[in-house]
Amino acid sequence: MIDDAWCPDEELRAAAALLPSPDPVHRSAGYARLAARAAPGEDALRSWAVDTVLGRAEREPDGSVLSVLVEVLEAAQDARALPVLLELVGHPDAQVRRAVAKALPFVGEPVPDSPRVRALLALCRDGDRAVRDAAVFGLGTLDEAYGPAVRAALHERLDDEDEEVAEEAVRGLARRQDVSVLPRLIDLLETYVEPHPLTLSAAAVLGRPELLPVLDELAAERPDDLRIAAARAACDPARREEFAGLSWRLLEELSVRRPDLDAALAWPRFSTDLHLELRRGSDPVAYHADGLLNRAGRDPSRAAALVDADCPPTA
Repeated sequence: MIDDAWCPDEELRAAAALLPSPDPVHRSAGYARLAARAAPGEDALRSWAVDTVLGRAEREPDGSVLSVLVEVLEAAQDARALPVLLELVGHPDAQVRRAVAKALPFVGEPVPDSPRVRALLALCRDGDRAVRDAAVFGLGTLDEAYGPAVRAALHERLDDEDEEVAEEAVRGLARRQDVSVLPRLIDLLETYVEPHPLTLSAAAVLGRPELLPVLDELAAERPDDLRIAAARAACDPARREEFAGLSWRLLEELSVRRPDLDAALAWPRFSTDLHLELRRGSDPVAYHADGLLNRAGRDPSRAAALVDADCPPTA
C-alpha cells in the first residue's frame, strides 16, 4: 500500500507518462528512470513503482522493453512481483529471462525449496550463456538455496562451456562448504592477475588451510589488499581459533555485565562475518564481532564496555 501522505514527484510522473507510449524507446526510457529511482528509494516510492508497472508486464510486446520493466521489479524488491517473474521464466526473449534471473534473488521469501529457487534451477540450464550466468550467480548467493538439487545444479555447471558460468558455480559450491571444488578454487585464485572479489569471499567462507599457499602468494604481491588479508585470516586455523576464543570471551563478559541484552553469537550462512546479536525488545542490535574487537584493541572486556556504553539500560 502507498502511504497517503506520499505522492510521486515531477520526475517520477514524467517517467510514468512515457509508459503508454507507442514508441518502445520511450517506454524503455520510462522504465529505466523508474528503476533508477526505485533502487535507493523509500518504501512508498518502491510500492508506487510496482503499482505503476506490474500490470503492464503481460501487455508489453517488446522483449527489450520488458527486460527493463523487470529491472524496476528487481529494484523495488516487492513480493507482489514474484508471480509475474515466475510467469516470465520461459519467455522466448533471452534478455527477459536474464532480467528475471537477476531479479529473482531480490523478490520473495527466503524459504527452503522456494518458487524462486526452483525457477533459478531451471534458468541454470538455459540455452543462453548470459541467462545461465545470472541464474548461477543468483542461486549461489541465496541463503535458502542449500538442498541437494541446488548442489547438483551447481556441480553440473562446473563443466559449463562458458568460463564465467563455471566460475560462478565454483564460488557457489565453495560457499556451501563443498571441499570438492578446492582445486578449481585454487586455480581461480592463481589464474587471474587480480582475483575476483567474489572468489576471495568464497575462499574466506570455505576457510580451508589448503588455500593458504596461494593466498600467501597473493598477499606478498598485494600486501595492502584487505580482501586478501581477510581470506588468509579465515583460512588460517590458528587465527580462526584465536578469533573464536576472543568472541566467546566477549559474549561471556557482556552476559555478566549486561544480562538484560540477551546477547548471542550468530554466524550467517555463506558469510565470514560472526555477529554479536542483542535481542533488545523490538529493536534488535547487531555488531560485526571482528570489527567490535578491533575497536577495542582485541580486548574482550573493552569490547563489552563499548557495547554497554552504546546500549544504555531502558528505564
